[in-house]
Amino acid sequence: MTATFAPTAPRSAVPARVGRPAGMVVVVPARRPATTVYIRRRLVVGAAFLLIVLGVWFGAGTVLANRGGAPASTPTVRPAATYLAQPGDTMWSIAAAHHDGEVPAAYLDALIELNGGTALEVGQVVVLP
Repeated sequence: MTATFAPTAPRSAVPARVGRPAGMVVVVPARRPATTVYIRRRLVVGAAFLLIVLGVWFGAGTVLANRGGAPASTPTVRPAATYLAQPGDTMWSIAAAHHDGEVPAAYLDALIELNGGTALEVGQVVVLP
């Protein structure tokens, strides 16, 4: 029988029992933690990860949405385009002429909503969407 002698006793060492030499220390391997410890650790790590993700999500949303009270940049706000109504113009003819690749019916609806109805008079300033 071979014995392992250690000059200093590690923390997991057990004192020698009766029948063993006085200087001999038996090293016992460390016990594995119970399964509940692993589950508890995983829950804590998962909760911490979830909190970090939520913090980044809401923090980035606040940073990106907050302009600090400054006005919007020039490319964001276009100046309102207008058209001066001519004799024979209708909302449909104005929409067909200015729809810029958009569906004319959708453009017409936006045009009517911006100008408060379909009535037109010669010389009226029509706000274009």
